[in-house]
Amino acid sequence: LTSETVTYAIQVNGKLRATLSVSSEISQNEAQVIELAKNDGKVAQWLKDGQIKKEVFVPNKLVNFVI
Repeated sequence: LTSETVTYAIQVNGKLRATLSVSSEISQNEAQVIELAKNDGKVAQWLKDGQIKKEVFVPNKLVNFVI
């Protein structure tokens, strides 16, 4: 059995800021998941004041932005 959606934890500087549910079809596509995470309203407010130094992507688990 496989799940139709995958939930990612979205972090900014290691602190949980939001969660993101994506379809299992795009869950392995790093570029798409990171773009969706950046466009999330809760995450965007944390990213607007700083420059992203590093993007950490762990498939099917989390996305972390270091600013």
